[in-house]
Amino acid sequence: MSLKSYFPEQFDELKAFLISDTEVMRRVLIDPEMKPLLIKALGRMEESEEFPHAFALCEAGFENPESYFDGLSTIVAQSLEQNASVLSDWGVNLATASNSRQPVKPAEKFIDLASTFADSLPDSIGSLVFILDPEAVTDPDAYRRTMLALAKQVESRWLKFVVFDSRTQPLLDGIESENPEIGAQIFYLSPEEIEQRVTQDLQSPNGLVPAERRQYKGLLAGFAFANKDYERAETLQRAWIAEAEREGEPSELANAYYNLGNTLLSKKDFPAATAIFCKACEICVEHKVYAVAPFAYTNLGISLHRQDDFEQAFTALKVARDMFKAQNQRPGEAYVVDCLAQMYALDGRREEAAKAWRYALSIYEGITSPTFNDLREHGQEDIRAKLKRLGMDEGPAGVPREQGSLA
Repeated sequence: MSLKSYFPEQFDELKAFLISDTEVMRRVLIDPEMKPLLIKALGRMEESEEFPHAFALCEAGFENPESYFDGLSTIVAQSLEQNASVLSDWGVNLATASNSRQPVKPAEKFIDLASTFADSLPDSIGSLVFILDPEAVTDPDAYRRTMLALAKQVESRWLKFVVFDSRTQPLLDGIESENPEIGAQIFYLSPEEIEQRVTQDLQSPNGLVPAERRQYKGLLAGFAFANKDYERAETLQRAWIAEAEREGEPSELANAYYNLGNTLLSKKDFPAATAIFCKACEICVEHKVYAVAPFAYTNLGISLHRQDDFEQAFTALKVARDMFKAQNQRPGEAYVVDCLAQMYALDGRREEAAKAWRYALSIYEGITSPTFNDLREHGQEDIRAKLKRLGMDEGPAGVPREQGSLA
């Protein structure tokens, strides 16, 4: 059974968007564990003769509009080069897929190149569709402005954008109300229903390619973990790792190790968890898997502290904090400092715990984007409650400079 059969109405709605005369961008609200399955389902649709549209996936992180559009232009140029022979038979080549006005700005360059490419394709090809799923967004406000501007500037009917957005913590909340050329839809099933259907698919001897089987095992492990069935989660995750070691991408392997580490941490098997988190960190550093790395280092620190190795735990947390800070991920940075404070508190070091929590509070106070209003308020409320339970006040905001401050 394919993912398409799980969401027949949603896929019909997506198909209608791809031939729309008015809508340029579709915001798809989705949970992280469902994204690989949806991407695979779209890829299978692309291979069908009954589905004429062409997809291009972009998972590059968003730091600023200039570098992001440079990356998108590179994707178009590479596609033109890799498919030059087939495109030439259709009358499309590198020379025709450009505009004589030679736009200067990266956004203009990309829109010009992609639009000309899309419009040059034969009638048997429908829309040229970019799936935008940045692994990290360091400037949420700029990202939102960029998506709004992109939808406004595209004039080609055959150039479309499917933008993945978190269902629970959206970066582009309500963007469709600001531009009639942007639509939105939700891909969601209850966890119980997904688990039941995924289990049925895994038990079927046919219908799933190896990559899908690995993804499904990871998904089922996530459900088992959520239900505190750690033995089953571990079994599924180790099977996932074994298969990913043979034929998976580094990012998948790092994610699989990270998830297994979390299971072992919950089982209180701290030496085993430490070894697995170390492996996840090693893969992240070697292959530049930026999205998983700071989380893996954070939980490595927690695991080390559970073994009374505060010095090494502190070192791991500092690496995690520095990574989050380099990515301008303030919520992540605050979370790491919160973990450090809890370690101090567990060790009876009240003053140091209070200073670390005040530091975390100052980080939350520095989150100014309206997109993260709820997160900032909830984070501040949580830290203040912890300080109160510790019997300490908020004190002056600022970065502590004493030993163990992560400064």
